[in-house]
Amino acid sequence: MNMMDLRPDHIGVVVSDLERSKAFYRALGFSDGAERVMSDKTLSFMRLGEFEIELFAYNQPVSAAELPEHALGFKHLALETQDIDAVFAELRQAEVIDEDIAIRELPGGWRLLFFPDPDGMEIEIKQA
Repeated sequence: MNMMDLRPDHIGVVVSDLERSKAFYRALGFSDGAERVMSDKTLSFMRLGEFEIELFAYNQPVSAAELPEHALGFKHLALETQDIDAVFAELRQAEVIDEDIAIRELPGGWRLLFFPDPDGMEIEIKQA
């Protein structure tokens, strides 16, 4: 069986306010990358280690519809850490997460943190 030469490259996310979203992802440790301005949109890449996220900011944005939790399609962006307590404290201090957000303790020793990005997309941080 032939194996295709594929590897992860990036995820694209449509945002309503490019500068607000870039500030949010910077607070998560992403750094600014290439940016392309086109006639109908701006594409802005942000990097976290080997991983990139591509932010799509359309000149005429369409507001996100309320989607049910079980809607088909992209569910969340997951990031991993060795120290979820330190990440939690830093995100709370930077006001990236609200007071009602807490670390979830799940069976099997899983420790997870879920919170929305500025447009409501779910971000997950899990402790390795």
